[in-house]
Amino acid sequence: MHAIAGGRSLRPPGLGFALRLAGVALAYYLTARLGLLIPYIGSHVSLFWLPTGVAIAAYLRWGGAMASAVLLAAFAVNLQLGGPAWAAAGIALGNAGGPWLSARLLKHWEFDPALTRRRDLGVYLLAVLLGMLVTASNGTSWLHAAAAVPSGQGLATWMTWWTGDAVGALLGGIPLVAASGGALRQGFAGRAGRINLVLLLLAVFCAWIAFSPWTAPPPVLSFPLLALPLFLITLLALRSGVWTASVAVLLLSGTAAWGTAAGAGPFVGHDTHAGLLALWSYVTAQACTSVLICGLAAELLASKRQQQALFLHANEAILMVDPDGRVGAVNPAARKLLDLTTETAASLTLGELAHGNGLVLKRWLSEGAGQQQYLALRGAGGRAIDVEAQAARHLDARGRWQTQLMLRDVTERREAEARLASNEERLRAITDNAPALIADHDAETRYRFANRTYLDWLGIAPETIVGRTVRDVLGEQVWAEIGPHMEAAQRGESASYERHVRSLQGERWIHVNLVPRRGSDGSIGFYALASDITPRKRAEAALRQSERRLRSIADRLPMRISFIDAQQRYRFMNLAYEGSFGRSRDELLGLTVRELVGEAAYAQAEPYIQRALRGEAVFFDSEMTTREGYRCYRVSYLPQFAEDGAEVLGFVAMVQDTTAHKLEERRLFELSQSDPLTGLLNRAGFEQRLHEAMQRSRATGKPMALLLLDLDGFKQINDSLGHQAGDLLLCAFAGRLSRALRVGDAVARPGGDEFAVVLEGLAEAAHASHVAANIVQAMHAPFLLESRTVTITTSVGVAAYAGEQELDPRTLTRLADARLYAAKAAGRDRYCDD
Repeated sequence: MHAIAGGRSLRPPGLGFALRLAGVALAYYLTARLGLLIPYIGSHVSLFWLPTGVAIAAYLRWGGAMASAVLLAAFAVNLQLGGPAWAAAGIALGNAGGPWLSARLLKHWEFDPALTRRRDLGVYLLAVLLGMLVTASNGTSWLHAAAAVPSGQGLATWMTWWTGDAVGALLGGIPLVAASGGALRQGFAGRAGRINLVLLLLAVFCAWIAFSPWTAPPPVLSFPLLALPLFLITLLALRSGVWTASVAVLLLSGTAAWGTAAGAGPFVGHDTHAGLLALWSYVTAQACTSVLICGLAAELLASKRQQQALFLHANEAILMVDPDGRVGAVNPAARKLLDLTTETAASLTLGELAHGNGLVLKRWLSEGAGQQQYLALRGAGGRAIDVEAQAARHLDARGRWQTQLMLRDVTERREAEARLASNEERLRAITDNAPALIADHDAETRYRFANRTYLDWLGIAPETIVGRTVRDVLGEQVWAEIGPHMEAAQRGESASYERHVRSLQGERWIHVNLVPRRGSDGSIGFYALASDITPRKRAEAALRQSERRLRSIADRLPMRISFIDAQQRYRFMNLAYEGSFGRSRDELLGLTVRELVGEAAYAQAEPYIQRALRGEAVFFDSEMTTREGYRCYRVSYLPQFAEDGAEVLGFVAMVQDTTAHKLEERRLFELSQSDPLTGLLNRAGFEQRLHEAMQRSRATGKPMALLLLDLDGFKQINDSLGHQAGDLLLCAFAGRLSRALRVGDAVARPGGDEFAVVLEGLAEAAHASHVAANIVQAMHAPFLLESRTVTITTSVGVAAYAGEQELDPRTLTRLADARLYAAKAAGRDRYCDD
């Protein structure tokens, strides 16, 4: 880490790295000496090799540069055991390489050092077992070469080495890998932390009594002293997670190993190997049990988080009701639906919820759980709402019935159902009084519905033909005439025909349209609509008059409407075309689409035109930017069929100008990414800009950087001068920050007194540090807030990015945030870029 204050370096470059190297080497050496106090085979192979955990943790925290410290310490330890130096060097290479491989596998598998997921525990164990294959195989080979392994014990030596390294990684690696300020606070902060500390000390005290050479307990107490720590470690694992439990296991194991090496404890006997094996079994059982319990606890916690997320973000309103009828928890959807505040929701009862019908609702909750019930409640604004309620009951940890009440607002649905019933009744009245034959047929041409006009025209009562086929009702002669058309409709093709009929009012000509209808089971039925076309001439005259009225209406519509034939020529267009193209429509009629709109616009529209000419209704948006500005249109192509229902004569084109709507959408989107106080990007806009900047850096190879800033001492100013002064200070800070940057740099206020800057197109990554130093210097000048001046400084965390694939926006943000906190910890009024 490197911070600048007043142009002076706070710490010599490389000192922190050297201290880490020395610390890792010392830790590796001391834990190795502890493990070799109780060798299992020869003088080199121990059942507990804690240095493996030290090495893995060092690689994970500080990278492969720690290999030199591990290699040096491993060489020193092996050299002190005797034997040739070349063998010690070879063993040291394996001792450094195996943990390095485990660390690389953990990073490749996206291992989370916090170990809050069951997956991370399994990944850690797998990576350790694979990495230790290297150390065991390498070490055994060098011992054989140096003749340091008794004859016939090669496999036993390899297995002991592998097992000892794996157990050491489990005992020493987990607490070192998971160690963090958050883990320390979770384990030992507050009242719960003090209890955890007592449990930890009690477990270590039991181990001390059991294994200390000065406090040898009577034999009758040996088993309780060995068993009690397991119970205490289990409590620690359940209470505070894997780190606290692993620390307890590490201290317990170290005490047991030290005591056994000193000749004390229950595992010391005539058979040294049997005693060491018993010690190994005891320690391994403690470690595995704590890891297993932590994994189960992590799974339970994840399940709880998932349930909480479902509860908070569910669209349905959810209320938790206890056996006494009190509402214990209300999700945001329920508060919104029922217009509840946090205070009213906390004291809500079933009686208040059901407006006096609490006993009825309570009885339904206890007897009708799982069934749906419709309730009338009072919602937001005091309006009456209908809800569909469903209850689910379960027993809580104390054996009491708890009820989860789920409410769904169905007011609009029930109103829609009522409207649908009314519409059906109205539709029946309309069809029964319509001057046309209307029928609905199934896939076998059976009548499903016929209107009352059948009785008026043909003397056939509609209720007598429902369920009968067309052939049966109209006879074979008529079926021979109309059967082919109905068979086409049965194939899903629209069909129409004309026929001469004898009605009660005399002879008529009717025109019949058959409209296919696909059922839910995939079968194809059809509607039949027959209209009287006897007065054709009058109808044609009326049609011409209707066409004139249609043209009059179309000319007054605020959109372009035209008919384009199958050769893509304009055959009709409304008056809006003259305003759009500056020419009379008499000149435009007869032109092709390509001739009217030009090659570029035609290339965009041509695929949609082809679809419309194939009989498909097409809707799409068209955008263009000209010297006059940006325009956007909503285009609809509706095909026009010939009388046979198959040939496409052309299509109706409707073009509506939606420019204002699109511009408003863009404006609203930009507002959604702006901070209302400072006008800078908000968190959503910042995350979007950072993501895009990293993509561009990855594509171009040019460095970019993320700067995170905090106002030093802002809370004191906000508390002493008031929130209004705090808001003024934030606005002034935002303005000065923007002026200190380039025009194209992205500036954001994700929240509170936190600001962010995204720098793109840097000549080199180091340029970001110069920008950060300029920002720190720029904030030294006092800020004038109305009638007072305020002096404030800023701390900056800098994280550069040059297109590395393994970095994502979240990781880069965490890196910049860590450096921001490092700058604050180093005294504030500075930046940190390392």
